[in-house]
Amino acid sequence: MQQAESAELDWGEKEWGTHRYHTRQLLEHAMEASSVLDRAAVLGAGNHGGVNLPQLARGFAQLTVLDTEANSIEEVLEQSGLGATANVKTLTNVDYTCLDQLNFYETWEDMLLNHTSAADIACYIKDCAFEARRHEALPHLKQSFDLVVSCSVHTQLFYIHALSQFAGYAPQYAEADIRQIVDTLSYLRNSLVEDYNRLLSSLLRPDGRLVMWSDMIRLSDENEQLLEQLYSLNSEQARIKFLFRAFGQHGIEPAVLGLKDLHDRVKQENQLFKCWVWLADKDKRYIAAGFSGRLR
Repeated sequence: MQQAESAELDWGEKEWGTHRYHTRQLLEHAMEASSVLDRAAVLGAGNHGGVNLPQLARGFAQLTVLDTEANSIEEVLEQSGLGATANVKTLTNVDYTCLDQLNFYETWEDMLLNHTSAADIACYIKDCAFEARRHEALPHLKQSFDLVVSCSVHTQLFYIHALSQFAGYAPQYAEADIRQIVDTLSYLRNSLVEDYNRLLSSLLRPDGRLVMWSDMIRLSDENEQLLEQLYSLNSEQARIKFLFRAFGQHGIEPAVLGLKDLHDRVKQENQLFKCWVWLADKDKRYIAAGFSGRLR
C-alpha cells in the first residue's frame, strides 16, 4: 500500500503551479548551477513534505535530512520511498535556536508559574538572545554541504511555542506587562532568525548554494486583492519590488526578516527568485516565496 502511495505522490513533475512544482524548480536551478553534487542538507525536511527528497537523493552522493521532530521526518521519508536508502542520513530533535542548550523553555515556564514580574522576565529573555549566540547548533557540520535547503523553518522558530505557553498565564499580568513580555519575545525571535541564517551559511562549503522558501503572507478576504495586483504586473522586476513592499505591510514577521536578510546577501548573478500561492490545507492559503543562489 505504501509503495502505491509513494508512486502516486507528485513532486511537482505532473501538475503545474503546485507548491511542490515551485520548490522543485528552485532545487533544479541550484543543482544545475552547482559544479559539485556531493553532499546536500535539508533543514525542516518534515515541514509539509514540500521538498523533493527523492530528487536530491538521486542527485547527491549523500543527503542529510534534519528536523526538530523525529515523527515528521519518518513520515516524509516513508512517503518518499526513502525509508532505508543508504545515502540518506537523518538528524532529528535538532535545536536550531540553541534554546534547549539554555534550558529556556523550562525556565520560562517556571517564571510564569511563579508569577515572575514582567521586568524580570523581559531581562531574562533579552539575556537569552545574547547567550544563544554564544552556542552553536551544528558545529560538527560546518562547511559540510554543497547545497543547503531550508523549508519554511523561519516561521517555526520558537515564537509560536513561547506565545502559546504564555497565553495560559497572560491573565495574571496587566496590559502593559503583557505588551512588554510580548515585545521582548519578538526581540528574541528576531535575534534567533538572524542566528538561524548564520547557521545556514555556516553549513555551506565554499561556493555552495542555498535554497530557501517560506510562507510569507497568509491570505484572507482582507488581503486577497494582493494577488490581483501581483498578477497585473508585467515584469519580474516589478513583481519582486511589489512583493517586498507587500511583505513589509502584510507579511509574517520572522519570514520577512529571514528572507530579506538572506536575499540581501545573495549574489545577484545566477540567482532565481520565485513566489507562488501555497495551499497548505483547505483553510490555509499563503503567498510563499523563495530563492536559489550563492551567498556573498
